[in-house]
Amino acid sequence: MKDNRYHYRSESSGLFLFYKIGIIYVMDYRQRKQTIIVSIVAVFLIVVLVGTYFIWFYEGATCSDGKQNQKEDGIDCGGPCSFSCERLTIKNPQVEWTKAVELKDSRYDLAAKIVNPNPNFGLAQFDYTFSVFDEADKLIVEQKGKSFLLPSQTKYLVETNVFLAESPAKVELKIESVDKSEWRKISQDYKEPEIYIHDKQIKLAESESEQTQASGIIKNNSDFDFDKILVSVILYDEDKKIIGVNETEARTVLAGEDRYFSVLWFSPILGEVRSADMRVETNLFYNDNFIRRFGSTDATQNIGPSDSK
Repeated sequence: MKDNRYHYRSESSGLFLFYKIGIIYVMDYRQRKQTIIVSIVAVFLIVVLVGTYFIWFYEGATCSDGKQNQKEDGIDCGGPCSFSCERLTIKNPQVEWTKAVELKDSRYDLAAKIVNPNPNFGLAQFDYTFSVFDEADKLIVEQKGKSFLLPSQTKYLVETNVFLAESPAKVELKIESVDKSEWRKISQDYKEPEIYIHDKQIKLAESESEQTQASGIIKNNSDFDFDKILVSVILYDEDKKIIGVNETEARTVLAGEDRYFSVLWFSPILGEVRSADMRVETNLFYNDNFIRRFGSTDATQNIGPSDSK
């Protein structure tokens, strides 16, 4: 009897232990299943949140984020950015003086002298405006124009035969703002072409039926043929006061050529001419200004605008 009871208890204990282990296993399976489901849901939510952030809120490194990153040489310049850090040093052209020169019948010539302080950059084209005011600081007229500017260039801007309803008291020149990305850089091997004026002459009008004339010879001593060369002339009296301004252009000036030019003043010069400043220039940033001969290489490769940043 004792052996049977002992055997019965042993079987009962074994069944209870098996049952207990089964419950634990079932519970452990349920927990694992719940853990897996919770983990999948959590991963899904994380992916959704991260994706939403990158789609709607994240901004990667760019050349306009105001930060120096992505191997840039400076803030948003250099490295992978097309904008060169050197361009940050570009300064606006400086206006040295402006002048309204009286002619006759309320007609005036307007002139200004400007300087490009940038040794490596220039402008293929820029817009400017002369504003003329009377004694009461009231605007009389605005005269607009276009020009170009070479690196380190000092040049004259001239607008001729402008009608003014009142006598001018002040002349201002505004050079329209140009984005720094629009400034052009001359090729590294750039050498200014040798173009100059010789045999300068001034012929003064001796009567009202005659005209004052300034003339000279343009020498294109460069290796390039130019479509257009501009000439500006400023006349001074004995006190270095400006009493006359004018300009002209010569077309199709070949390499090595001498080209005569002259400018006339059809109105009497109000003062005695004692000296003249004649300046010659050509637009090196305008590719069509270089005349290409059959079989020749592109001149702009050696002298024209650079493709560098």
